[in-house]
Amino acid sequence: MTTTEKKDRRLEWGLVTLILVLLALIVGFVTVMYRSNRPYAQAEEEATAIAKKYTDLTKVSDFYWFTRDETYFSLLGADKKGNEIAVIVPKDGNKVTVLNQKDGVSELAAMQNVAKAYPKEKVKQAKLGIYKEAPVWEVTTTSDSGKVNYVLVSFDKGEEIKKVSDI
Repeated sequence: MTTTEKKDRRLEWGLVTLILVLLALIVGFVTVMYRSNRPYAQAEEEATAIAKKYTDLTKVSDFYWFTRDETYFSLLGADKKGNEIAVIVPKDGNKVTVLNQKDGVSELAAMQNVAKAYPKEKVKQAKLGIYKEAPVWEVTTTSDSGKVNYVLVSFDKGEEIKKVSDI
């Protein structure tokens, strides 16, 4: 075997090794992503099943995982008649709360209220849940310093209930 053939063979093996390492990294990444997302997907599936058991929910447009004093899973969607509803399911699956979306403030309105009240903070997201037995939007913001803030806004009136700052 000539020197050129040896170099070619080493190059081929190096290329095969590189491809195998990259393939292993990709498979590992996909596995980690799948497993890390599984609890969220499972919670959504279970909350949807419970919501459909207690309501006429036919279509789910949004899912929220809300934790304050307790954990709630909330679904926005439509019932058989086309009414936009929100279904809030506690982690234990008991005492499901059903709301007509038209009877409260929307996610967007809650976020806009917080943005108006705290113009120096950047609004990130909102989640629907229950706080002190009342439906609320938990709006997450960040300050200029990067600290996270949570503003609880009542679903019924859109008023601020509580703010947890600089976490």
